[in-house]
Amino acid sequence: MKVYVVGAGVMGSGIGQVFAMAGHEVMLYDVREEALKKAMEGIRWSLHKLQEKGNVREPDAVLSRIHTSRDLGDARDHMVIEAVFEDIRVKGEVLSKVSSLTDEIIASNTSSLPITELAKSVRNPERFLGMHFFNPPVLMKLVEVIKGDLTSDERFNDALDVVKSLGKYPLPVRKDVFGFVVNRILFRLFTSACDLLSQYSPQEIDSVAMKELGMPMGLIMLLDYTGLDVNYDISREAERRGFPFKCEVLEGMVKAGKLGRKSGQGFYDWSKGKPEVRADRGPDPRELLRGAVEEARWLISQGVVTKGELETGVKLGLGMTRGILELGEMLGVK
Repeated sequence: MKVYVVGAGVMGSGIGQVFAMAGHEVMLYDVREEALKKAMEGIRWSLHKLQEKGNVREPDAVLSRIHTSRDLGDARDHMVIEAVFEDIRVKGEVLSKVSSLTDEIIASNTSSLPITELAKSVRNPERFLGMHFFNPPVLMKLVEVIKGDLTSDERFNDALDVVKSLGKYPLPVRKDVFGFVVNRILFRLFTSACDLLSQYSPQEIDSVAMKELGMPMGLIMLLDYTGLDVNYDISREAERRGFPFKCEVLEGMVKAGKLGRKSGQGFYDWSKGKPEVRADRGPDPRELLRGAVEEARWLISQGVVTKGELETGVKLGLGMTRGILELGEMLGVK
């Protein structure tokens, strides 16, 4: 299969590498030659690291399947993965141009933008869908495949098969809802954690999230890690679209320049590296979990995803040792 990846940033180059490792021919596009050069250097470094760990046998063979381009016209007759930054106008312009060049599947790698709205820019939108790779794409086993209102069943199923061919788990998202599946669960966990900040310290909340919920990183620390400005922007978009992801303290922290890990200061002090989490007390884990359990049940009841798919997606996407509903039953969340 020939795949054209639009955007050679961290996600685009990672997605291109994943396809090439699975034996597909990849054309990696970016408007900047410097970005393409940096992407190829990053891919080469990644492949040799994987070779050292025994996960890749012939890195040079993988590299030989990756080509670069600064001409969108090269997308002709390719499957297209759009991986430019999260701006609906920019994505729309790219999708409009490439959709006139190919009749193959066109997918947008987006974590939150509405697939149905993006489809308005695509010629023959029945072959357009979302393909949300998790970061870093080479290591993360989960890819959400999102069906827009105009996506045909045939192309949706074809896309699920494509993801399987990459050695990834395709999480079918059968309705185009804000945040899709895994991030909707995560946003509800974030909201519960933020609500508890008036009673508990970040360390106390995060200690419970890690010990009782089996998360690899505490929820408040994860807000810091991904960027308080990023999460503040997402919370505003969530409010606009009627989704209950709120964290009241974010606005003031962002205005004060406390952006989390990237600025060295957020809920935690990152100036000396990753902070330690130590606490002797904390909230009832059910208080952290209740909103996420409600969300999981809603997603299943609306036919967005099945219970088994959701539980697998949460474990692979959030690194949790148990699924949300399994945890809810175990802890007695009502």
